[in-house]
Amino acid sequence: MFDPIRRVKIQEKMKTSPHAFPRCANIVLLAIALCASPARAAETVAIPKMTVKVSLSSPYYPVIVRGAEVKTLLGVPAAKIRAIARHGNALEAIPFQIDRKDANGSYELARNVTVNTSMLGAADECVFMTADAGERITLIPEQYAQQPAVEIALVDPKSGAQKWVYLLVTNSAQNLPTPPSKYYVAYDPLRDVIETNAYRIGFSSDHPFMVSSLQWHTGEASKWSPNLLDTMKIRHHGKLFGNIGFTRTQDDYVSRIVAVKEGHVRIIRRTVNSVRVIGYLQSPSVTVDYVAYANGFQMDTTIDFPFPLGWFFSDIKTFTSIDWNDDPALPGLRIHGGDTPKGLAVDGHMTPEKERFNKVAGQRFAVENAYGLLLVQLEMEKPLPVEVHLYLQDDRTRADPPENIPGQYGNVGFLTTGWEKVGTSVHHLLFNVLLLQKTTMEQGSGMLGRYPWKTP
Repeated sequence: MFDPIRRVKIQEKMKTSPHAFPRCANIVLLAIALCASPARAAETVAIPKMTVKVSLSSPYYPVIVRGAEVKTLLGVPAAKIRAIARHGNALEAIPFQIDRKDANGSYELARNVTVNTSMLGAADECVFMTADAGERITLIPEQYAQQPAVEIALVDPKSGAQKWVYLLVTNSAQNLPTPPSKYYVAYDPLRDVIETNAYRIGFSSDHPFMVSSLQWHTGEASKWSPNLLDTMKIRHHGKLFGNIGFTRTQDDYVSRIVAVKEGHVRIIRRTVNSVRVIGYLQSPSVTVDYVAYANGFQMDTTIDFPFPLGWFFSDIKTFTSIDWNDDPALPGLRIHGGDTPKGLAVDGHMTPEKERFNKVAGQRFAVENAYGLLLVQLEMEKPLPVEVHLYLQDDRTRADPPENIPGQYGNVGFLTTGWEKVGTSVHHLLFNVLLLQKTTMEQGSGMLGRYPWKTP
């Protein structure tokens, strides 16, 4: 079974091999450089500094710094940039990656675009975790002083605590810290599964843009909960030419995986999709990027409308939801959202309170059980003339074709309307999902929308 935790343990065992001696020597040399005499250290040059106000408490955040924010490194070969932190008297290379972005804000994942041959651009993203930050280095060691570098101070806005990360340009002749062996997220291409120390999600083989399974880590090594999902659902309803009703579901989609980029901090998995409109006529392509982190993922959807939908369609409604597994052996679920501070118990029966949930104009909800807390927020471009409402069906007796799964059990998500008002252009929808354990609703709500952490 694929297990990133076991992978790290194997790598840690390798550190005790005879090859570990040169690595230790490198760390010793770096420690000596770090503690150089004042006369020697005075030869170093002050480096640019930036401050990021971010929570330093657990759960830890991934931090994204754009290339434009570290101007000293612009135009430098991305493959030569490292993230370094000081822990005690040792400098350590920490988990870090750079992902390229194009002028439209999309990740460049084509096979012929590699970080090894590219220069850092203004839109590119440098990513690391707050958990790996360390103590401040008063002066950069001489061996790095002549190379471009940036000091990033992480400041907790509540506690005032501070930690530091350094982005440095390195070369093969330098005594570098041992490359990090830690991966916060891993991908199994054979099973099409993304896994972290908190959660595991799998995707539909027929429609790979859809999540088909969710498991929580139980706290024991290689132990996972049963699958908590029945299915993810997509529904499109509306009228064609003003009076011809139509319905489309995920079964009307054509979907394929086109690229996966793996890194130490996150994985980017891209699918290209289209939906059947009439007969064999397909809609314009819809690109869905799943960007997975240690405690959550984003479903970044890019839609390119070549013509206004209102030319042909009206009264368009789209439902995007998750139907949960109603196995009695699984722990109970509670749904939070709207004006339900105590949450709604999922039991397969609709109530007036649950009906009121469907009238709430909102863009976030949460599902809680004994394993953990799942929070979802739908983020849309401000000019987009689309309205968002919460959606809930909790009725074991109510069928919802075309899936061959009887009833609906806490089927919760979003209803969006007004798509016929959208003009021609490229639009982005972002489903931001947090999967947290040992975290309260208040803590989770505070993180939602700020995970990953980006500077304004």
